[in-house]
Amino acid sequence: MNKKVTIGITLAFIFIAVAITFTATMIYSMNLFDQKIVSIQERESMYEKISEVDATVRQNYYREIDDEEIMNALAKGYIAGTGDDSIKYYSASDIARIEDTKTGKVSGIGVETEVNANGYVQIKEVYSGTSAEKVGIHAGDTIVKVEGNDALSLGADQVISSLFGPNGEEVTLTYSREGVDYTFAFVYGVYETRSIQAYDVEGYTYFRIMQFNDLTMEQFEDLLSAKMAEGTTKGFIYDIRDTDGGYDINIIANMLDKIVGQCTLISGTYRDGMTKVLFTSGPDEIALPTAVLVNGNTVGYSELFAAVLGERDNVRVIGETTAGVGTHRVLSRFPDGTGLYMPVCELLACGSTSYNETGVTPDFVTSSYEGFVISDEEPSIIDDLQLRKAVEVLDSEFSSGE
Repeated sequence: MNKKVTIGITLAFIFIAVAITFTATMIYSMNLFDQKIVSIQERESMYEKISEVDATVRQNYYREIDDEEIMNALAKGYIAGTGDDSIKYYSASDIARIEDTKTGKVSGIGVETEVNANGYVQIKEVYSGTSAEKVGIHAGDTIVKVEGNDALSLGADQVISSLFGPNGEEVTLTYSREGVDYTFAFVYGVYETRSIQAYDVEGYTYFRIMQFNDLTMEQFEDLLSAKMAEGTTKGFIYDIRDTDGGYDINIIANMLDKIVGQCTLISGTYRDGMTKVLFTSGPDEIALPTAVLVNGNTVGYSELFAAVLGERDNVRVIGETTAGVGTHRVLSRFPDGTGLYMPVCELLACGSTSYNETGVTPDFVTSSYEGFVISDEEPSIIDDLQLRKAVEVLDSEFSSGE
């Protein structure tokens, strides 16, 4: 009798548990369904609004409508509505330019640029043999007009895009130097960008990394092998000031793999809160004293490079706090050739260190003097205060007498 009672009670508990589970599942499903219905209704309302605007304009506007321009503007407007300026909408020509940039060979007027504090696109470097060099534009000049249109009104992205185009075609630019404007027609041409240069500075090997592209890894390995084979370098200085890190996180990971030894290199935290290991490194390690030079224009994957190296005991980060763009960004393409470049997760250096929105804080904060321009040629510790500080720190903290 007791056995039957026990079995009955057990079965009752099972039925109750099943009923509770079923009920909870139904409630969750209904809530999820309701949320999806609301989401669908909201999207329908949005599409209806766009349709109403489109119909009204087409019926009443007195000029012709460029459908491609409308589509591009709609996409850009949607992105602007997210309030996240790290999401970029790219036209087909923009994506073609990005692909060229990744290879290290591009068609353009022949300059490297940055956006200055006033919002103007400023020339950082002029490549030899290009239209920019022939016209006479110099580092430090600012672009104030494109085809007669005000540069600030166009926005930095559009101005930068105008610096690249099909080989042989022209663009008219107005640039300013010391308050005087100059207007010239520039001819687009194919040229190979420089990725990395190596110099000897006070016994240290100084790597000036201008950009990260498909050429960088091969150039880095060749230079690194040569220096290690010599066996005379006291250590390394990586200069990634004014460097944006490029579009391919794999390049950064592969370079770090040659330097830091076996560890978790990079992890990512996604929208659902899950953190995944994205890259690990092998046993290769360079234990020599190392400095990384950074500033406020060290952006994106360049910051990741600094953040990972900064976790090593033999590395000191020197300069100014970086930009704080600590996300992994992916280029998603659409059938018409356009695409979105957007962040998909927050990056963690060595699996735990976040620098997104805060930037990488240097171990030694020091600034360059006002008006100093970082050279992509052989550097000088007399002119470059941050480089001088790097040498001083490495000498004092890792000298052979310690």
